[in-house]
Amino acid sequence: MRKSPKQQRSQKMVDALIEATGRAIAEHGLAHASTNHIAVLAGVSVGSLYQYFDSKGALLEALLDRLSSDLAGLIDQRIDSLLDADVRSTVHGLLSAVFAFMQKDEGLYLELARNWHQLHSMRVVDLLERHMFEVCRLYLLRHLNQFRIANPHAVLFVIINSTLMTLIRYLSQPNSHLRKDEIIDCLSDMLAAYMQSLNEAPAKA
Repeated sequence: MRKSPKQQRSQKMVDALIEATGRAIAEHGLAHASTNHIAVLAGVSVGSLYQYFDSKGALLEALLDRLSSDLAGLIDQRIDSLLDADVRSTVHGLLSAVFAFMQKDEGLYLELARNWHQLHSMRVVDLLERHMFEVCRLYLLRHLNQFRIANPHAVLFVIINSTLMTLIRYLSQPNSHLRKDEIIDCLSDMLAAYMQSLNEAPAKA
């Protein structure tokens, strides 16, 4: 960001530009949305836009930050009611909420997912990975007597990133022959079975 918003008016301008970026992408597609489109939708001049963001890429970074923040907030809203559930129910509930979130806002987030390779950013994944580590840590603490994990950091790394990459891969395909409920069920079954296998595995000498 070129200019840091220190006043309420400036923050409103930044918020309007980020919101307009999302609307421009939803309307024109990621490749064709321009700073001119964004400025018009925000109701400001292109010159005013460049006071705060030096490029379309900078606006995309800000939009991705908002996406990751919104997803983290969504997960936090759901997790309290799922902490006491079994692994499969917890995963299924969270994934169902994430899919519903990704399909709102006139397809904006789906458009970003479908053009993930053009974003040249793992920012959302990195932020969500860190957030999900904390969520999973809380879940494991709640179920200390149920799961005996020798290397929880490695286990959580595999679980979280396998899930995130599967979601990105699926969402990036506009005409997938798979249904979202199939993806949710398969991931829920897989993670539940994996966690169960850790308890059944013999202890290493």
